[in-house]
Amino acid sequence: MRIGIAGLGRIGTMHARNLVALDEVSELVLIGRDRGRLETRRDEIAAATDLGSTRLVIGEGWEEELPTLDGAVVATTSATHPAMALDAAKAGVTALVEKPLALKVTELEALADELEGTGAETMVAFHRRYDPAHQELRRLVAAGELGALRVVTATGHDHYPLPAHYIPVSGGIWHDMLVHDFDTIPWVTGERVVAVQASGTVLDEPAHAEYDDVDTALAVLELESGAIATVTGMRHNGAGQDVRLELFGTTASYAAGLDDRNPMVSAEPGQPGVPHPYDDYADRFAPAFRAEMRAFIDLVAGRGENLTPPRAGIQAIQIADAAAESLRTGERIHLS
Repeated sequence: MRIGIAGLGRIGTMHARNLVALDEVSELVLIGRDRGRLETRRDEIAAATDLGSTRLVIGEGWEEELPTLDGAVVATTSATHPAMALDAAKAGVTALVEKPLALKVTELEALADELEGTGAETMVAFHRRYDPAHQELRRLVAAGELGALRVVTATGHDHYPLPAHYIPVSGGIWHDMLVHDFDTIPWVTGERVVAVQASGTVLDEPAHAEYDDVDTALAVLELESGAIATVTGMRHNGAGQDVRLELFGTTASYAAGLDDRNPMVSAEPGQPGVPHPYDDYADRFAPAFRAEMRAFIDLVAGRGENLTPPRAGIQAIQIADAAAESLRTGERIHLS
């Protein structure tokens, strides 16, 4: 397979490393506007990864390379995602597009209609749906292993704060960071979110306030059964990367992300510390990102299931919008 990847920032470079590790990828084409930067990334990927029989080449450009590709990964800036997703779909090229596919619900709904009309497959990069532990939680809920669901607790605490230059363009804590939790909770539980109450504050980086954002946040979600979910977000957690999803039912409780690398330390006597906490999101979700690329290549090959089609992000954005409105107004927001 000849796979192209547009955008070689941090996440694009990680995707590239995962792609060259797959036997089916015979050639990986790096696409971007700055050839010097692409050459640097090519050398970094080659030095850090066993390329095996995969050729790592620099492409001529998105429009020039697209017709020659079997699959494409779009990891460019958010504003470019809709047009590039459509480019790939109209060319009949299976694409994995980083979230957000679109920034507004109405735009996403219209874009999903258009993408589906092409007949091409488009995956949106909600990587937690490919995480083995989150998939197991979904299976356990569906199998009735928890009994009746009562409480969900989602923890999203990043180890490192946002770089200063990214704060103005991040989209805010609800849409940039906690949108993954807003996607995962309905997907894992099989329940729609019907109401949102949110609060937040700026405790670590004053620049967030300049853009009507917060760095410490809490959202309380009511699910359609009446079960309650809490979602906490921190932009800077000095102990390490802490991303968990905990489900409490009438007969059992289960969690994803509760392991010997979770940075939470028990205060009970005799309990060990955490010698190697997760460093960042790529470290925490390394198996999920690898599984996501495996699923993408399977989709390019015409097999497997697309767990994250274009419509997958609609409810997550609706919840993020409601959280932002609740924070602004102080009111509890009901979702239709």
